[in-house]
Amino acid sequence: MSINAIINNSLTGLFTNQTALRVTSSNIANINTPGYARQVVRQEAIVNGSTMGGVRISEIVRVVDKFLVSAVYDANASYSRYEVENSFQSRIQSLLGRPDQNNSLSGRIDNTFNALSEMALNPLSLVLKESTLSTINQFGEEIGGLAQQIQNMRLDASNQIAQQVDRINALTKRIESLNPLIIKETLTGGEPGALIEKRAQALTELSNIVDLNITDSGSNNIQVSTSSGVILVGASRKILQYTPPGSVTSSTPFSPITVHQIDNATGGLRPSNTTLDGDLKAGSLKGLLNLRDKELPEIALQLGSMAAGYADELNRVHNLNSAVPAPNSMTGVNTGLLATDRQNFTGEAVFAITNTNGDLVSKVNIDFGAIGPTMNDVVNAVNAGLGGAGTMALSNGVLSLTATAATSGVSISQVDGNESSRGGRGFSQFFGMNNLVQARAPAHYETGVSGTDAHGYTAGDTMLVEMRDGNGVKLTEYTLTIGGTSFNDILTNLNGSTLGSFATFSLSATGELVTTPKPGIDDIKLHIKTDNTSRGSTNVPLSKFFGIGDSFRTDAAVDLKANDTIANNPSQMALARFDQTAIVGGNALSIGDQTGALALSNLSGTARSFDRAGGLSATTATLSQYSANLLANLGLRAELANNSMADNLSLSEELTRKSSDISGVNLDEELGNMVIFQNAYSASARLLSTAKELFDTILQIV
Repeated sequence: MSINAIINNSLTGLFTNQTALRVTSSNIANINTPGYARQVVRQEAIVNGSTMGGVRISEIVRVVDKFLVSAVYDANASYSRYEVENSFQSRIQSLLGRPDQNNSLSGRIDNTFNALSEMALNPLSLVLKESTLSTINQFGEEIGGLAQQIQNMRLDASNQIAQQVDRINALTKRIESLNPLIIKETLTGGEPGALIEKRAQALTELSNIVDLNITDSGSNNIQVSTSSGVILVGASRKILQYTPPGSVTSSTPFSPITVHQIDNATGGLRPSNTTLDGDLKAGSLKGLLNLRDKELPEIALQLGSMAAGYADELNRVHNLNSAVPAPNSMTGVNTGLLATDRQNFTGEAVFAITNTNGDLVSKVNIDFGAIGPTMNDVVNAVNAGLGGAGTMALSNGVLSLTATAATSGVSISQVDGNESSRGGRGFSQFFGMNNLVQARAPAHYETGVSGTDAHGYTAGDTMLVEMRDGNGVKLTEYTLTIGGTSFNDILTNLNGSTLGSFATFSLSATGELVTTPKPGIDDIKLHIKTDNTSRGSTNVPLSKFFGIGDSFRTDAAVDLKANDTIANNPSQMALARFDQTAIVGGNALSIGDQTGALALSNLSGTARSFDRAGGLSATTATLSQYSANLLANLGLRAELANNSMADNLSLSEELTRKSSDISGVNLDEELGNMVIFQNAYSASARLLSTAKELFDTILQIV
């Protein structure tokens, strides 16, 4: 071997071991850096033809187990999802209060029945009436406040979604900028390890937000997509866009998260129909979307169901009762019914006029099966039967009954054993003639119409319906254009539309619009984007008439309070029952009669049917029992979120530990490597020194 060859070999050894020492020192310096993967120097012999020519570094690699890294990313995404869901569920639990406290929902319901029981003992007490109205208002404030807090939390989730989208865009931009630098270093024999480490840090953070699928394209280049295949970083980076609303109510539509390509010519974003919302499986973004579109709306729907049951039951009994003296007039709510509509009532009801002493002035017993078929026939029959002592009118969907004499009062009662009914409610309750409780939305949508009834809407009017699945992902939308003459024509239109591909529309026996998901579809949610329909002169849109979409049922918990008319005059609380055996001139309403008040207080033990609402199954229960079921369901949701978070945290920590065992820095190993590389460096230096001595000796000889 020539002296030049010795020098060359020693220099390659110096440079190689110097680099190895630098890599080792970097590993030691990052021993406490979270997520840092140690680097290893791969060496290879230099071969010149058939002659060995020293040593060189073939590559510097990060020691990672790609399977474990992918598993860690998946576990991080799942943990992050349930962590954000748990934080929101914890907030809800803090709002609910303990079930045994008076300010909880259960406590407010108990307070209402306690007040009703006390009032039943002394129905003449104005103080007790005012106290009862106050407890009703307190319940309304409690459940309405919870409903508003749920919408505020949806707004919070929406704003966090916008922040997460911005962070995703920043991280994908970082990854995109690192990819070509890493490729260049790899192809030119450089040291891409530091750049790969920076990219890995960005990927780790990104995996907390969305579930990732990472594909190695060669030369250390990667493609990043969601696990469902939506590409975030490929040949070019995708930009996500999301516009959060400024405020949120039960009917607020949320824009999707759209995935856009950058137009190379203009630098702007190309229009896109690709969305990210329905393609996420895990990550904090999935948790926020699940909260905004599923969990929180379901809780709001449960609160609405609770409020609707509370109002409906109090109104049912209150409409059976009468105040003493009876009010001069009663005006109902806008039912959307027209005078020409079929009345569709069965059974009998009594309409009466009494004086200030409760003595009967006039009454008429209406057998709805024995009179004409329309609402106009009902109005005419009542007016004829009262003989001028009182007048009924149906105007713009609102029914009213007024005594002719200013000193007289009106009452409506059911005939025992043959009670009037439309859509499962008595005549007075159906029209809301003597309601004790009011809210932003009605307590029921059993309209009592049948498919063959005239729909009453103007041909050509439109309603834009959006359909989403149970997770809030848009399935389709359809503009319903009013045509035909009957409700069956509207149902045929809906079932024949794109909406009919996912659900079947029908009317129940009580006239409620029923949406039944097609086989294979778990759940369907309808959202009304626009509705310019109007039922005759009532101004009631089709969506409001049938309560299409969860927002109407959710809003039953909003602005719930004692009826304004009664709140302004508590003496009009209906606590007595009309005596249907009374004759004209005889007493029909007794001062101090507590029959109606007792019936109100007995509601505490009266079970009613509740429809399925937001994860709560259909059931028959008392108001207190349903409230307990609601609170138990919310507690279960919180427990499941907490358990899922804890389970995925344990999995994430275990996988991270295993990955760290492979990728982490072992100080003893690095110190051992340092000794080896240092000795090798010293040996190479000694070899170079020997070569120098040989040169000096030769030069002296010459």
